[in-house]
Amino acid sequence: MRALFALALAGSMSGCATSWIITQAADGARILDEGVREVRVPVPGVQEKLAVSMPLGIEYATVPGGTSPSTTPLPFQLTCRTEQRAKDVVYHSAFRYGSKWKLTSGVMFLVEAALAAVSLAAEGKDKVAYQLGGAFLAADALVTAGLFFIPRKEIYRHDEATTVTPVRSDCPDGMSLAIGSEKFPVDAAGRLGEVGDAALDAWMSAPTNELVLEVAGQQRPFQIGYGEQCVWMREHHREQPNRCTAGVALRSVMTSFDVPVGTLSGVAGL
Repeated sequence: MRALFALALAGSMSGCATSWIITQAADGARILDEGVREVRVPVPGVQEKLAVSMPLGIEYATVPGGTSPSTTPLPFQLTCRTEQRAKDVVYHSAFRYGSKWKLTSGVMFLVEAALAAVSLAAEGKDKVAYQLGGAFLAADALVTAGLFFIPRKEIYRHDEATTVTPVRSDCPDGMSLAIGSEKFPVDAAGRLGEVGDAALDAWMSAPTNELVLEVAGQQRPFQIGYGEQCVWMREHHREQPNRCTAGVALRSVMTSFDVPVGTLSGVAGL
């Protein structure tokens, strides 16, 4: 019986009033909203973004239902993702301290008051601990009783929210990768072809200039440093001694483009 009482006391030690005070201090009062209604209104203006990822390690084909990793390497390819980003204004209406609040705070007042009375009257070797807990619950119950009478509060506000819509996962027409002084076209699957793959592998062992991706009249470099080169050489040339002096976990590098809406998606802007 004592164990059950101690469990109930421990579960109530946060207190209704204490929880309310913490919520207010942490700017988390929105969780108290009741009867929530929200209306989203799109804001004019849509941004289109293309993100391109280049793997540094070798990727392998998956084996359906297999228990061990596949040893069949996949062809090298870039990964493209085009998405549109827009903003909505979210109009929020709700109220606080309605019927749910009255019911919850009323029940918590009764529970805390009952536990406080029992703990303050406790005897035995744990008397001091129970009385301290009882004093806390008694004080919390008094504040909770006051919170019961908080008048209903109407809430109206508006926030800005970002929406992201995936558009396509293939690489757009006209994309190319400049490796040294040569440009290699990138097909829809993100592949450079055998000649492009060989040129990229040679560049990784002895970099000259930057790896520059070009699409829709824009150019963006892939940031390739010593660590990225190490990963590439470790993965693609395992027959050679590993020259890396530190472990690098990075498996890919990424670059991105912001373009006028519809440039890559074919969808007219708003």
